[in-house]
Order: sequence, then structure tokens, then C-alpha cells
Amino acid sequence: MLESPRKSAAGKLPKPRFGTSTRDPSVGLWFSIESLNRLATKAGHSLQKPSLSGTGRAEARTATNTRSSWLWRSFIFLVLAPLVTSSIYFGFLASDQFGSEMRFAVRGATELLPGSDALAASGLGKLASLNSNQDVYIVADYIASRSMIDDLSKEIDLAAIYRKPGFDGWTGFVPLRAAEDLLRYWRSMVQTSVEAASGIVTVTVKTFSRENSVRVATAIRARCDVVANQLLNRVRHDAIERATAEVKSARAQLSARQDSLEQFRNARRQIDPLALARSLGETITTLRRDLVEVEVKLDTAKASLASDAPQIKMLAANRQILSDQIAALEARITGADLNSPAVSAVLAEYDKLDVEKSLAEQAVALAERMLDNTKVDANRHHIYLVAIEDPTVPQSPVAPRRAHMILLISLGALSFWSLIAAIAANVRDHTI
Repeated sequence: MLESPRKSAAGKLPKPRFGTSTRDPSVGLWFSIESLNRLATKAGHSLQKPSLSGTGRAEARTATNTRSSWLWRSFIFLVLAPLVTSSIYFGFLASDQFGSEMRFAVRGATELLPGSDALAASGLGKLASLNSNQDVYIVADYIASRSMIDDLSKEIDLAAIYRKPGFDGWTGFVPLRAAEDLLRYWRSMVQTSVEAASGIVTVTVKTFSRENSVRVATAIRARCDVVANQLLNRVRHDAIERATAEVKSARAQLSARQDSLEQFRNARRQIDPLALARSLGETITTLRRDLVEVEVKLDTAKASLASDAPQIKMLAANRQILSDQIAALEARITGADLNSPAVSAVLAEYDKLDVEKSLAEQAVALAERMLDNTKVDANRHHIYLVAIEDPTVPQSPVAPRRAHMILLISLGALSFWSLIAAIAANVRDHTI
């Protein structure tokens, strides 16, 4: 269509005549301009896409309309729908959540970790005091446990406090759900944090009304007091029970040693073999002294009397009697007499049993002293809660953050839709 005016205009110009010696300058200039216009038109058409027929143009227009319609439908479904839904929910349906915060510390005289002196000397004294904060973490874990839910349910109606509020069916809890779901929901509504350095526990309780938040927080604090007392009683009971068990064990060993010694006495028919051995030794000493006196008298008599004198015979008989008695007693001590047990063997066995009995008596005395010390330490051990901040009365809701959530959902939906559109465009470009 652009070439027809040019052709008509060119037809009105005089045609150049070749072969003549003269040329019209105006005709030559127009020929050159026309030639350049034709070359530019051909170059432009070569750079453009090939022209389509009527059917091709209709198919291309239909494909373009289809892609545009799909793009708008995906935008409405993936971007506008979440935006409208979140705006309606957070703007009109979402219930306000009020948070009550309280802070307390768990204090008590607890035992230090083994080797705390060495840790303190090496500059790691803070590690030695970690054991004193173990009660803090026990209380904090109890707040986030199922036991806390069960204990509070006996005092207050948690199901009524956390059931679906108004038209908001998302943030409330359904009582028919499983116990694990209840525990997860409880942990989402009650947050607990512990400062390791100071041992201060911070508890934030969220409900759907100001009064219920304060009520639940106060009940949690009361249950923590009960748990602290239970921990104290358990520590005292365990320590005293261990010490009492040691005393019972020591007394049982002492009783066994006494029974063994009693059986030995009954078998040997000797109450105290040591006293018997001591008595035998004293008797032998006395007999030896008498024997020496008799021998002295006998030697004196032999010097002044005849050998068959009655006095000499009597002294000789006494000497023989004393010698036999000494020999018999020494035989009992050394075991040469087969008819009676050796006093030395009996004395060795008795000494062993007596030493075992003495050690058992010392063990009983030590265990009883440890029991007394444990009772004193248990009475000195205290665990109690120190209130840093009582449950606060919330003035404004802490959740939901309506504008923040709407903006976050909108940006997430827009990012997701943009990613889907970019992937679809990339796939379409590779399939053409």
C-alpha cells in the first residue's frame, strides 16, 4: 500500500533517455532517491517477521488472547484472592489476643558441681554455678509440659478460655483434637524464656481477653510455687533416703559379723579366746616361777641331804609335776596337743572376726553421722520463687498484627505468582 503512491508519482516524471549525451539532472536525482527508498523498504521487510495470512493472524490473535486471559486469571486466583481473603479475615474475623507477662526467679541453696573449686581456679567458675540454676530450667520445662495443662485444668476451665472465639475458627482450640495438638497449641499461646546469667524466668500468656490472660498467668505462678515445694521435698527425701539406706546397709553388715562371731564362739565353746590365751600365758609364767623355786630347793636339799631322803623325793616329784603342767599348757598354745584345738589358730580366726566386727561398728557410726549431717543439710536446703514482676494487665492486643500479616501474605502471593508467570513465559519461548 505504501508503494502505490510512489509508483504513481514516479509515473508522472519523465523517463530518462539512455544513449544520449545529455541527461536531465532532476530525473537523475529522483532515480537515486527512489532506488534508496526501495532498498530501505526491502531491508525493513527482511527484518520483520514474515507476513501472515488471514487465518494465521486470527490464530495468533486467539493465542495472544488466551495467554492474556490465563495470566489475568492466575493473577486473580494467586494474588487478589489471598489479598482479599487475608484482608477480610484479619480485618473483620481475627480475634484479638491479649498477652500478660510475668517474671520470677527460682532461688535456693543448691549443691555445686563436682570439681567446682578447680573450675573456679581455672577461670571457669561460671560453669560451676550452672548446677544452681537447674531448678530454674525444671520449672520452665514444667510450664511448657503436659503436666501443667493437666494441673491447671483441675483449677480453671482451659477449654472454655481457649475455645473458638466468635467467628474466628482459626486461632481457637477444638476440644475434640488430640492431646498432642493441645500441647502444641498451649506452647504457641504460652511462651517461656530463661535468662541463663540471672536465672530469671519470663512467661507470656496469651488469651482472647484481658481477664483470662491475667487469670491463667496467676494460676501458672501458683502451680510453679507448688512445683518448687515438691522439688524441695523430693530433694530432701532423696538425700535422707540415701543416707538411711547407707545406715541400714552398715547395720546389716554389722549384724552379719556379730552372727559369725557368735557362731565361732558356739563352735569353739569359748567366749573370748583372747582372754583364754592371756590366761594360759599368765598360768605358764606362774608355773615356771614355781618350777624355778622347786629346783632351787631341790639343789639345796641335795647338797645337805642324802639322795634317797624323803624331802628330795618330794621336791623331785613337784618339779616333775610342774614341768608336765607347763608342757601341757604350751602344747595347747602351739597345737601339739591333738585332743584340743590350738589356741594360736583359734586366736587368729577370732582376731579376724573381731576386726571385721570392729570395722562394721565403725561403718555404722560413720553412716549414722552422715545421716545426721544429711538431715541438717536437707533442712538448710531451700527452693522458693521470687516474684520479679506480677502478671501484667494487657492494655492492647499483642496479636494478630493485621497490617503486617496482610502485607506479608500479599507479598508472598505476588512473589509466587511472578515466579509461576516467569516459568510459563520461559517454557512458551522455548516451545515456539
